Amino acid sequence: MKIIKPIVAISKIIDNHDAVLCGFNGVLYDGKNVNKEALHALQKCAENGKEVVVLTNSPLRVLSIIEILQKDADLAFLSSVISAGEILHYRLKDYESLGLPGSSYYTLGNANAEAVFAGTRCQKVSTLQKADFLYAGMVENENDTLEKYMPALEHGFALGLPLLCVGNDISTYYNGEISLGAGALAEQYAVMGGKILTFGKPDAVFLDYAIESFSSRPKSLLCIGDSFATDIKAGSLLNASSLLISKGIHVNYLGEGYIPDVEKARNLALNFDAYPDYVISGLRW
Repeated sequence: MKIIKPIVAISKIIDNHDAVLCGFNGVLYDGKNVNKEALHALQKCAENGKEVVVLTNSPLRVLSIIEILQKDADLAFLSSVISAGEILHYRLKDYESLGLPGSSYYTLGNANAEAVFAGTRCQKVSTLQKADFLYAGMVENENDTLEKYMPALEHGFALGLPLLCVGNDISTYYNGEISLGAGALAEQYAVMGGKILTFGKPDAVFLDYAIESFSSRPKSLLCIGDSFATDIKAGSLLNASSLLISKGIHVNYLGEGYIPDVEKARNLALNFDAYPDYVISGLRW
């Protein structure tokens, strides 16, 4: 198992890397507020010759993410922004190639996640009986529980509908609180025996898009994120170094301390079989 090193600033390690692949939710954004200190840290990385790409499991389209971030910073230093929502949007223009049985979808959760369907042949329906597939991109409210969605999941399963999920996160970091993620709905549906189709980290196809977005393949990539299951696992699959943000979705276990608890981080790494090289409470230069 890797030795996990606690750090207080990314400037201490960035010289060992030539590129950065950074998450959005839980690192740069908490669902309501942009982390200006984290954005500044990425800008300093770029100023020091490191190519920076943002890769997120968010159902939002790239333009929406840029609009959120550019309120607080000039984003010219970013090489690219890639979202699961944007990739799914383009894939849905040929929905048959995804193995979906038809174009009618029933949304589980928040309609704000439906921008992926804009300009495609897919049509929203109001009842499960009319749907060809279920769609999950974002839960309706930040305090939702899985039980709220069980009737629709059970009904969809009984109808034999596949579930399309953007993002693999079973939980998200929202305004300082841990909330249910759309990935939890997909996970439950799979446990029930339902067919699921997901887009996001750490899926290999999604990671390929990220690597292709760099001007050249990085020799020493640093992956940054707050999730063992998605961000740190992605770093492992890319044979890259990884930096875990402890004050993200794992904050209830890892704690609020300025200096991260390495022992607790190591315990979680064992549970997820995903091992970061470094851990920091929040991204800063």
